[in-house]
Amino acid sequence: MNTLTNLRGDMPSAPWDGGTGTVAERCRAAGGLIRTSLGELRQELGYGRLGRHVLAEVAESLTADGLGWFPAWRLSPKQNDEPHKNQELWVYARDGGLRCQIIGVVQAPDSCDVPSVLNGLLVGRPQGLSAEAKLGLIREILGN
Repeated sequence: MNTLTNLRGDMPSAPWDGGTGTVAERCRAAGGLIRTSLGELRQELGYGRLGRHVLAEVAESLTADGLGWFPAWRLSPKQNDEPHKNQELWVYARDGGLRCQIIGVVQAPDSCDVPSVLNGLLVGRPQGLSAEAKLGLIREILGN
């Protein structure tokens, strides 16, 4: 399994000393979803400061580990022009499960079977919610 690494090959400014495993390891151990901060991700890469290039490198590292994140803009150098270490994001396993499918529907609806994913969203709950209402609930969760 890949872990977050400094993709440029630069020497880390300080080793990550979280002591509880990498973000990828903790995400998988938690069932595929955890909340983390930009500061923690930055520290795991070995950088002392956040910046546009660090955001891009974190995104590449998470993707290489088979992970996704939301809200997506937090790791976008174009959209998050003032990243702060206390900004939080959710990291999830891109494992093809329902959670992953739902997040995919919201983030890239053109590449998904939106009706079937949304119909599976509230299994066992009242069927009175329309697909649009379900999508609204998902967007609220994702902060979009």
